[in-house]
Amino acid sequence: MGFKAVILDLDGCVYKGRKPVEGAAEALDTLRDMGLKLLFLTNNATRTVEDYVAKLNAMGIRCVESEVLTSGYATSIYLADRYGRVRILPVGGEALEKELSRMGHEVLDWRKGGDPEFVVACLDFGFSYEKLKRACLAIFRGARFVATNTDPTLPVEDHLLPGAGSIVAAISKATGKRPLVIGKPSRRIMDIALRRLGVDGSETIVVGDRLSTDVRAGKRISAFTVLVLTGASSLADLERWRGGQPDLILNSISELPKALKRLGEF
Repeated sequence: MGFKAVILDLDGCVYKGRKPVEGAAEALDTLRDMGLKLLFLTNNATRTVEDYVAKLNAMGIRCVESEVLTSGYATSIYLADRYGRVRILPVGGEALEKELSRMGHEVLDWRKGGDPEFVVACLDFGFSYEKLKRACLAIFRGARFVATNTDPTLPVEDHLLPGAGSIVAAISKATGKRPLVIGKPSRRIMDIALRRLGVDGSETIVVGDRLSTDVRAGKRISAFTVLVLTGASSLADLERWRGGQPDLILNSISELPKALKRLGEF
């Protein structure tokens, strides 16, 4: 199959909340030793690239900034590539604002409003009716609606929390507008990821814990898809799933190197 790179989800795949998945660090080191490029690709835009690098290294998982792509950063890249520098009203925290500024966009203060060209929404732990109102008013006046992702939930240590999809849905319901989605399973973020890695989809392994985002995104780029059972999707979900089936199902990411060797790839 000629694999050259692995695209890995974070929440529910490499770690859950503040705890790394057992054996993750060792497995990722082994993948590097096998000659594979790694890219950590997360829909969670509540942290910056630098935040994720620090978090992973603190867990004993080696990582540098060029190996992390968040949906917030991907949104910043996509808008810059497509529209140049634009004015954005963010519905998110400080991390989203920093990632949008990274590509030179003008990020407006949601308290003051302004005249945004885009409203960009992500998981926002400080979401309020006032933010909802400001976002909706901007869209009513012609701003385009963009979502970093629409994940319904966020896996943490031993349960699930409401995800960005719940906030995006509130804005969509009030305005009647469907957002342009950048994060997984969109092809938009996957193309940015492949460009960064310098590989084709068929040369890539996509690993994640959610059928509707990770596996579906991998299928869209003709990658080899791996579902790990440490996060959002379970075997029961797999039985009900009507999308493309993962190419491999593992209990956790710790099993990936041996599984690839069994397939005769290394």
